[in-house]
Amino acid sequence: MDKVFINGLKVDAVIGVYDWEKQVRQPLVFDLEMAWDIRVAAATDDLMHALNYQAVSEFVEQFVREQHFQLLESLIERLADALRKEFGMPWIGIRVEKPAVVPQARVVGLYIERGDIAQGGH
Repeated sequence: MDKVFINGLKVDAVIGVYDWEKQVRQPLVFDLEMAWDIRVAAATDDLMHALNYQAVSEFVEQFVREQHFQLLESLIERLADALRKEFGMPWIGIRVEKPAVVPQARVVGLYIERGDIAQGGH
C-alpha cells in the first residue's frame, strides 16, 4: 500500500474547554498519513491522478479555522471523516499536537486511524 504524508502542518485554532482557550487562537500541529494508490499518477505523470498535498493542506487549514471544538477528540474525528469524504481516500492516520498546554509536557495530542487500510493495497 502506498501512503502520502504531510508532516508538521501548523494551523492556529480556537479550541479548548477553558474560557481563556475560547478567546485565543492556539497552534495545532498535524501529521497526516493517507492511503493512496500512486501507480496511475506515476505512470501518467499527471497531478489529476495524485493525492494533491496542497489541496489536502488547504482543506485542513480551512476546516480547522472554520470549526470551533472544545475537544481535540471531536476535531480530529470530524477532520478524518471530512478528509476521507472530500478526497476519497480509503484510510487515514492523523496525529495532532497541542503544544504548550500542559506546562510539564512539551506537547500533548492524539493519534487516530480511520478507514480500511486493506483498500489502499495493491
